[in-house]
Amino acid sequence: MATGVYEPIVPWSPTTLTKGTVALPEKASQTFKKGALVIFNGGYVEEAGTAPSTVRFIATEDAHNGGSDGTYECILWPIGVDDWWEASCEDAVAVADHGAVYGLVKDATTGNWFVDDADTADQVEIIRFVQTPRLGNVGDTKARAIIKFQQGNIASA
Repeated sequence: MATGVYEPIVPWSPTTLTKGTVALPEKASQTFKKGALVIFNGGYVEEAGTAPSTVRFIATEDAHNGGSDGTYECILWPIGVDDWWEASCEDAVAVADHGAVYGLVKDATTGNWFVDDADTADQVEIIRFVQTPRLGNVGDTKARAIIKFQQGNIASA
């Protein structure tokens, strides 16, 4: 069993990519990383809190850490019901995890969000695993999985 590293959440399906991105004003002092779960709050985007119940976007880039609200715009991928995303998994993954529903958690060291089977927020469903030498294999910790967000966990427009 190998151990990988946390990598950003990114779109996996071509349909997710073809939906495009949006640019929205960023709340002051944001330091989130590419692939972060982002919410729209009071006219600005900011990183979601721990085990968020709903999210609306995935960041395509690192935040800009602006001194005032709206100093920068952040480019974001909107999250849709049928979108598939690639994400790192905390624990060793197994084929039996296909279809399981798990939560997303932020790594305090890297700032990357990952799928955690111990988190009960249940925001995402495991669709399948990405098996490559670089991204890991079934049984590896921090391997990559294809996920989709549960409809109830996607913030409405």
